[in-house]
Amino acid sequence: MKKAKFPSLNALRVFDVAARSGSFKQAAQQLGVTQSAVTRQIQALEEQLDMRLFQRDNRVHSLTPVALELAPQIEQIFDQLERAIERTRSLSDNTTTQLTVAISSERFRFWLADKLEDFHALYPHIQLNFTRCADYFAGEHAADMVSAVQHQSWDIAIGYGQINDKHLQSQRLSKNDLVPVSAISTNDTPYHQSWIINPDNPEHTKLAEANQSKLKNQRIIHCDDFYMSLDLAQTEKAVTLVDSSLLNAQLSHLTPFREYSQPIKSPLSVFYKKRKRQSVALVAFIKWLQLINQ
Repeated sequence: MKKAKFPSLNALRVFDVAARSGSFKQAAQQLGVTQSAVTRQIQALEEQLDMRLFQRDNRVHSLTPVALELAPQIEQIFDQLERAIERTRSLSDNTTTQLTVAISSERFRFWLADKLEDFHALYPHIQLNFTRCADYFAGEHAADMVSAVQHQSWDIAIGYGQINDKHLQSQRLSKNDLVPVSAISTNDTPYHQSWIINPDNPEHTKLAEANQSKLKNQRIIHCDDFYMSLDLAQTEKAVTLVDSSLLNAQLSHLTPFREYSQPIKSPLSVFYKKRKRQSVALVAFIKWLQLINQ
């Protein structure tokens, strides 16, 4: 099943204004656009979310029950973003604030890259620089991450891990699953194929151990690189394990066995150095990450 693309922030902003104003006409006046433009944005948002947000009766546009639940949360998030933007406007127009973001190459490609246009539109004076790290912070990977963040080589690290360090803070982004996927289309169980396991990933080893009896007659292939695992899944006709948040249209050629998935113990989080006062750029980026993971 293809994962729906995250709605544009512009469409969410139109929904926020329309929900608070009570009519598409008033929303159009506030936004400085035509009423038909507001209607198109709301319709597109409803299609992307696969839910009705407004009950339409002539000129009256009342919120549906699900929209009544969503509206105050979206309003709060945009209020926070607007306050962050106002603070950044105190900077010189020629000032560029830079953030170094550590993220795994697979998470950047399949989770973040296609969303960055929205961020740059909101914050043109925040330059994001990227460096590669593990997606799971455990063992040496955890020690490397903690050291890099503490010594400010990285401003932010995105990944999984239960890190207990008094110098670090973290914010939860989402709770995801580990999904067995196959490069071949089959109605059979995943236990009739070889499995590709990353021995450095504690979630991989935990899932393999939980299914040890079912896999006793199958080959276990060790591979510590995500892209190599995808290639091996093709050439070896084997099952590999993929984070549910990465299963987007780019990986639609894979067959997911969602009924055999396992919740990842720790949430996907953003880690950063603990300070009494964080930079405006760092706060804005974290709030934006939380928004796109709602």
